[in-house]
Amino acid sequence: MLSLKLDEVDQGIIERLRKDARMTFVDIGKTLGVSDATIYNRVNRLTEMGVIKKFTIEVDEAALGRGTSGFILVSVKPGTVKEVSKQLVEIERINEIHEVHGSEDLIVKVEGKNLRKLRSVILKVRKIPDVVQTEFIPIFKTWKG
Repeated sequence: MLSLKLDEVDQGIIERLRKDARMTFVDIGKTLGVSDATIYNRVNRLTEMGVIKKFTIEVDEAALGRGTSGFILVSVKPGTVKEVSKQLVEIERINEIHEVHGSEDLIVKVEGKNLRKLRSVILKVRKIPDVVQTEFIPIFKTWKG
C-alpha cells in the first residue's frame, strides 16, 4: 500500500476527530490555527483519499442493556472463513468480526445484557457447520476503547 504524506494540519485533524468525531470544523481550526474552510477542505480530501473511512460514535453498552462483553475465538475448516463470517454477521449481539492469522481464524466481539445472553450467542456460533472450535474470553474492564 502506498504511504501517504500528511502534514501537521492533516495529522491534527485526524487526532482531534479520533478523540471526538463531533468536534466542529471551527473548533478544530481554532486549535490548529487555520480557518474552518481549510478544515472542511482537508476533511473532504482525507475522506476522498480513504484516510478517513467513517465517522462513528462510542456507545455506553451498559446503558443499552449490554453490560457484559467478550471475545469468541473461532477456528474454522480450511477455506471457509468467508462463509462462516457471512453467517456470523447475521447473529444478533455480534458487533465485530476480525479475520486473523494464528491458532484461530476469527476473533468475534459479542455484547449482551448478561452471561446467559452471551451463552446463547456462543451456542449459535458453535452450530455453524464449518466452525471447528470456539473459546470465549470475557472482558472484565476496558482500559482504552
